[in-house]
Amino acid sequence: MSVMALSSRILNGMLSISRHKFALGAFFIPLLIRSIPEFLAGPYPVGWDVIAYYVPNVFDIASGSLNLWGIIASTPVMYGIVVPIYSVTRISPILIFKILGPLLYGFLGWSLFTFCKRRLQWPDSKSFYATLFVSAYFVVMRISWDAYRMELGLAFLLLAEALVGGVTSRRLDLRRAGLLSLAVLSNQLVAVIVVGIVGIEILRSLGRLNFRFVSQRIPPVAFFLLIVYATLQTPLATGLGVVGSGINAAVFPEVSVFLLYAYACVIPLLLLGLKARQRSVFTSWVGICGVGIVLSILPGHVFQDIGYRWVLLLSIPFLILAFEGYSRLRAMISRLPVIWAKSLQVTVIVGLAISAGLFAVLPAQTASPFYTAFGQFIPSSMVQSSLPSSDYQNVANAIAWINTHTPSDSALITHEAFYGWARAYISPGVTVLNCYLLSPNSALGQAEIYTHVFTVWWVQGSGWFQASTPSGARPIATFGDLVVYQYR
Repeated sequence: MSVMALSSRILNGMLSISRHKFALGAFFIPLLIRSIPEFLAGPYPVGWDVIAYYVPNVFDIASGSLNLWGIIASTPVMYGIVVPIYSVTRISPILIFKILGPLLYGFLGWSLFTFCKRRLQWPDSKSFYATLFVSAYFVVMRISWDAYRMELGLAFLLLAEALVGGVTSRRLDLRRAGLLSLAVLSNQLVAVIVVGIVGIEILRSLGRLNFRFVSQRIPPVAFFLLIVYATLQTPLATGLGVVGSGINAAVFPEVSVFLLYAYACVIPLLLLGLKARQRSVFTSWVGICGVGIVLSILPGHVFQDIGYRWVLLLSIPFLILAFEGYSRLRAMISRLPVIWAKSLQVTVIVGLAISAGLFAVLPAQTASPFYTAFGQFIPSSMVQSSLPSSDYQNVANAIAWINTHTPSDSALITHEAFYGWARAYISPGVTVLNCYLLSPNSALGQAEIYTHVFTVWWVQGSGWFQASTPSGARPIATFGDLVVYQYR
């Protein structure tokens, strides 16, 4: 290849990067933001669901111990990515998820940029800054902390909605149907939003329905019904049920207060953004989440335990509208002296940077008080997982001790906070029993066939989940704040 041809290729590549710089930035900057807690956590996992559910599920799917209905009920798209990688490479699922977390956040950022550019018809620069605004807000960062399936579903939903409003064609309809189907198969709650949006579209078009219009909306609805059926065929965790004994009216005010807390920082901007013409784009989305919050009072853990997640799902429409409100405010202030516009811009940028930095960097022990207000819904720090970061090395050492000091006829009973850690680090000769959020004592009946039974817990008066502290076991090894206890 001649020097001229090589120079031409390099120049074309540079021009291509320049043309797509905002799209690239919308991917890589969220990726970098989400990489910070992963870097600070070292080789250990970040996120509750990541270690408590995703890692064990990868082992179960790869080994064949999770049946087909269980896989479908778990919404299989993410596992369709992770399990083949694990099966082929045998890389630790913890490492796979540590890499996947930042990549998913970058994918969500790029999807958001694409949505703003195509559906809202914003210029590249505005779409890019909207992506940064949304990605640096702590509620969206909380989704990226451990709700990978929700994050993936939202990304597919945004890409599907980006195809609405332009010139329609059979090819675009098929592409949207495929993206909506992927959104449904990624997360159950995103699936409810998808089906709600599709249902509202059909209702609005009752007078002009045709086969093409309806047929393109059948696949996501069919997959949703398949997931519902699979969920009914799959037993939930011990003590949980699809239906419960009665209505819990206390859930609604709790979730409502959490809603105010989650978006208190942007309420003025959100109110300004509601005047924008784009607000109609989010009417169905917001309405469905609102219904979900109201229904959280219904009997059963399926309704009551996920009420706060509808608040998290409101983050995308609320923050896009808040950014539009910010843009309108800047336009209003631009008529005043320049110092006012500069002050507004600096205040928003510095505020987002500080809040995102505190959330992403500080460990749970020194977390900002703001992030401790709703500990059951929002982690106090993105560096933590099911355990505080100060216990990561201790739990690894405790399980390593069990591996080398216990006979093969042994069982380790673990609270859900320790379950994924045990599955990831335990030797094959030790059986791990999950007692979920109950005391390890509750699973002693399952361990009757084992000669030696252990558990791992904090030292007396330390750690989380004090209501689940085990009793009747003797301490045999201590690692920092963690202790290996033996029942027999």
